[in-house]
Amino acid sequence: MMQTTWTALMSWESWGLSRHWPLLCLPLALLPLCLRGFVAFAHPAVQGLPEDMLSIWMARLWRWAAALLLAALCLALAGPYLHTQHIEKLGRGAHVMIVLDRSASMNDPFAKKAGADPRASDARISKMVAARDVLKSMVKQGHEDLMGMVTFSTSPILAAPLGSDRGFVQAALDATEAGGMGFTAVARGLGMALDYFSDQPVTGARAIVLVSDGGAHLDGKTQDMLRAMFMRQQASLYWIYLRSENGASLKQTPGQEESVDAYPEYALHEYFQTLHVPYHVYEAENPQTVAAAIQDIARLKNKPTRYMEPVSRVDLSGYFYLMACLACLVLCVIDRLELKQWPLSSNN
Repeated sequence: MMQTTWTALMSWESWGLSRHWPLLCLPLALLPLCLRGFVAFAHPAVQGLPEDMLSIWMARLWRWAAALLLAALCLALAGPYLHTQHIEKLGRGAHVMIVLDRSASMNDPFAKKAGADPRASDARISKMVAARDVLKSMVKQGHEDLMGMVTFSTSPILAAPLGSDRGFVQAALDATEAGGMGFTAVARGLGMALDYFSDQPVTGARAIVLVSDGGAHLDGKTQDMLRAMFMRQQASLYWIYLRSENGASLKQTPGQEESVDAYPEYALHEYFQTLHVPYHVYEAENPQTVAAAIQDIARLKNKPTRYMEPVSRVDLSGYFYLMACLACLVLCVIDRLELKQWPLSSNN
């Protein structure tokens, strides 16, 4: 269930005017209250008649309706509006930053399985195409998630800032159709994604979804820096490891005679386990495995979350024009009821 709360709606800081000169005409609204406005009949017998309370209240209504008409027109011409507001929303989801590998190796196909048919439709599909299609589906389904996206190869690039605009993230994913290039700077990509959680209140689950096909050797200083950032931002890490044909399997521990440094993917996997934050890894060898991993992530991050959604400026001129039309309607009705000519008695 979604709950919404307008913040500071009635404060003066929330209001604004597009033009100020129409306010100079606002004193004209006092004229109907000062002038008589009705036809005076010179009839000597009127003074002796009792007061007609209906006529008195109709005259008062006419004056106030005319004043309201002039005031509403002046305010409508001034172009009143509400400044950009923020709505606090409560839903189920997470703050998700997608960290997508854009290195050249992402254009390669998945690892071949023993006995797999090389003529299968997904046998030679590139890892980037599979990841992009599945991530688009995840973005489309995450209606109450705040999402952003960082891509990286040699250097990280902010593709979409953290927010509720799904179109922004979809457009960033569409831009990945161009071929990747460069190396795999995992640490810099993760660091940029974590920076977007800074200076924001922890109002829901935070998740970093790393989609990459390779690892990287991180020096001690970089490891300590990333570990501190993950703990400070309280962000979980989900790694979808798109295994290449020559990539190492994270399910197999290197033998004693083999150095872990020779397997950067496994070394990175071991380092992620020391972050002291929730960490999940998914080794994907085909598009179906990638889709299953995304579905699992969607279930794990389904927690209560609060966030502020900006609402664009609201024009209020139409309400004042409507008010002027209603006042004009009242004046027309009263005008039809007004006695235009004193009836003359007829002698038979």
